[in-house]
Amino acid sequence: MKNLLITIVLRILLIISFAVYAFVLVKNAQLSDMFLKREISFDYYMENEINSGLYNVIALFFATLNSWYTHYQSKKRNNGRIIMKEIVIPEMIHDDERESEITGKSAKAAFSIMFAFSFILMASFSLVPYALNNPLSYAIFAIASLPIVGFVAYFIASKVLYSR
Repeated sequence: MKNLLITIVLRILLIISFAVYAFVLVKNAQLSDMFLKREISFDYYMENEINSGLYNVIALFFATLNSWYTHYQSKKRNNGRIIMKEIVIPEMIHDDERESEITGKSAKAAFSIMFAFSFILMASFSLVPYALNNPLSYAIFAIASLPIVGFVAYFIASKVLYSR
């Protein structure tokens, strides 16, 4: 269960870092476009420009850490053989029938919750232009929240099923 928690936290941090990096790139692109159309001054452009290099390093760090941990867990568990199912779902042990059943039920619950949450997100997209000045930032973080909700639902479902 500890391996699953670490893997899910690393993947959530990776998704958040990619979303923040995408937001910075979109913000810089919007500022550049406004500057080229002469809607803003050069001073305003330089004051509000965000250095994307730092966010790039953070995203690269989390991607490397996630890849290393997943590779480390798969090598540690299979004596050098890498099984793709264990890279995707790190807690799945193929020899244990109870483990396979818990993994299947947890994945089914996570998919169901993600499916229902996607409809809520799509419905909220129609309300965003009226509530926010910049709906693009909402779109980036809303789309990034979909796999995060799935990971959290998978973890909670597996934790509940393990406790039975």
